Amino acid sequence: MLLLCEGDLRNDSIPETFNLKTMVGGKLFPINFLKIVPTQTWGSSFNYSIWYVELSGTDDERTVLPVLYTVASFRQETAFRMCLKMFRDMGLDECFETLQKNVPAVSLEHPFLTDLYDAVVKRGAFEEAEILIDKAAQNDFLKSITAEQKAVPVWTEILPGSGASPGMRGGHQMVLDSAAQMIYLYGGWDGARDLSDFWQYDLLRKKWILISTDTEQEDGPSARSCHKMVIDSDNQTIFVIGRFLDGPARTGEPLKNDFFMYDILRKRWTQLSSDTFAEGGPKVLYDHQVALDVLKRTIYVFGGRVAQGKPPGSTAAVDNAATSGLYAYHIPTSTWRRIEPASGSPDSTALKPRMGHCIIFHPVKRLLYIVGGKYDKDPVKDMVAFHVDKETSHIVGSTASGDTMPIGLTQRATLDLDRDEIYVYFGFKSADSENRQNTLWTFDVATSKWSICPTKKTTTVDGSQPTEPSPRYAHQIVYDPTSKLHYLFGGSLSVPSSITSVKTRLDDFWQMELVQRQAADIARQAKYVIRKQKFRELCLEDPVTAVQYLQRDVSETIDSTDDVEMNEFHDLPTLLFSDTQAKTVEEQSGSRALTTQQSRVDVFSKLCNFFPEEMAPPRANLIDLVLP
Repeated sequence: MLLLCEGDLRNDSIPETFNLKTMVGGKLFPINFLKIVPTQTWGSSFNYSIWYVELSGTDDERTVLPVLYTVASFRQETAFRMCLKMFRDMGLDECFETLQKNVPAVSLEHPFLTDLYDAVVKRGAFEEAEILIDKAAQNDFLKSITAEQKAVPVWTEILPGSGASPGMRGGHQMVLDSAAQMIYLYGGWDGARDLSDFWQYDLLRKKWILISTDTEQEDGPSARSCHKMVIDSDNQTIFVIGRFLDGPARTGEPLKNDFFMYDILRKRWTQLSSDTFAEGGPKVLYDHQVALDVLKRTIYVFGGRVAQGKPPGSTAAVDNAATSGLYAYHIPTSTWRRIEPASGSPDSTALKPRMGHCIIFHPVKRLLYIVGGKYDKDPVKDMVAFHVDKETSHIVGSTASGDTMPIGLTQRATLDLDRDEIYVYFGFKSADSENRQNTLWTFDVATSKWSICPTKKTTTVDGSQPTEPSPRYAHQIVYDPTSKLHYLFGGSLSVPSSITSVKTRLDDFWQMELVQRQAADIARQAKYVIRKQKFRELCLEDPVTAVQYLQRDVSETIDSTDDVEMNEFHDLPTLLFSDTQAKTVEEQSGSRALTTQQSRVDVFSKLCNFFPEEMAPPRANLIDLVLP
């Protein structure tokens, strides 16, 4: 069975299209049967549904027959290679040589790996095997594996200096001016009240600067949270729109959505509008998103909940279900316009209103990417691209593998134009306590493919200092494309509702760098596998030498920041006792040579995983295909 697609159906009657994987090893493969497996319902009360599924493809013999012939040849060659692998691993040298002689066109593996097998399995020449690993790194044999390895997020907490710094808060906003190397932070909720302080962080001097304690006193916006900010670095202006209004604030006068601009050079606020809705813009809204098109000097505002008002004295519940659409604000003419995406494609309805999403504008492709969010109470499980010039939208997904966007809550998105990648950071995956974790996904714009970045667990190095931010929501992240660093500040701590003793508003400040693993690190891991095997064999021969080898040589290959490797390393001394007992049993049964042979074969199989698949013998074992 081959996984062709893994995705999520929307809970509606709108047709959806999923592209299935059709290529393996750069070649087409035929499909005879297709299995569809439901993996999750929309909720505990969701009983059943009826779906119509239509498959489209080609059964033209001119296309299918050559593919069938290629597949048949591939299967035959793979069968020969699996036989060669089994004969060699079992020490049946005569069978191995006979089959190899009769099918000389079939190669089990790259000659380099044959030399590695000879060093590790046949002769136990582990130092020679390590030299071969170094040569593999030098000859770029590990390059493709290094490229396949996703960058690892490395977090560093920025500790506050001697001066003032922003206090605990969530629902605030941040923007970054890469040219000036400045971060701006405004507003938020500290757990008791909305804030109206305005801060600047100098990335070069590593220092917070308080611009204003109360922007409302300086003709700026009033205290607020759940608003949105966007910066026009070219013109040195910051725009602020939206806010959350609680129940008492929604009575009395009609609710109005104000709109402000801050001039960075003149250090002056200007109110652009006291009521954007009256000027063709959105109503009062929160949990929306904004993006700036620098070329056309247009701000896009999409989604979010509309803050509904009610008459004085009314006891009716406030409607929180209304969501906003897509609006464009043209800065030079100070005009608003509501945008309705053009119809004509099955995906034109994809730009449905939502809240809690994130958006990114790609200035080269002229696309506004909209990621996830919620509509009413249901998650919106898609990624939409809206073309700002054509004003059309479509669902984004990988045509090669049918990948769909990851699902999570409190996502924050950034863009790196140089790498042509979108990063989506989830403060926690779901509201379930067991799933409270940080995750970082990367979207490759060129291939439309999602991938998750591996991350170390949230642990402490010295028992107190965390190595990554705690899972959270209502935080903010900005990205500096110059230094390739992300910056995160504050938010609300994600803890189970049963825990009340922990402060839930945060004031910590972090930077995160995506570090790409190098060939040297892959080689280190391979050497660790080799030295573990040598240590195991030394435990049987000379326990004293084994201990010295563990302390001196094996420890050199350990990444002390990797919890998995450290825990495994700490468990290695137990082999001194278990292998001593195994030695007695093996000597009595005469099976020691066979056991050593098998453990070395296992080591070689692990080493093959560091090499490209086309260089290595088949990953599968022939004996595993036989059912008991």
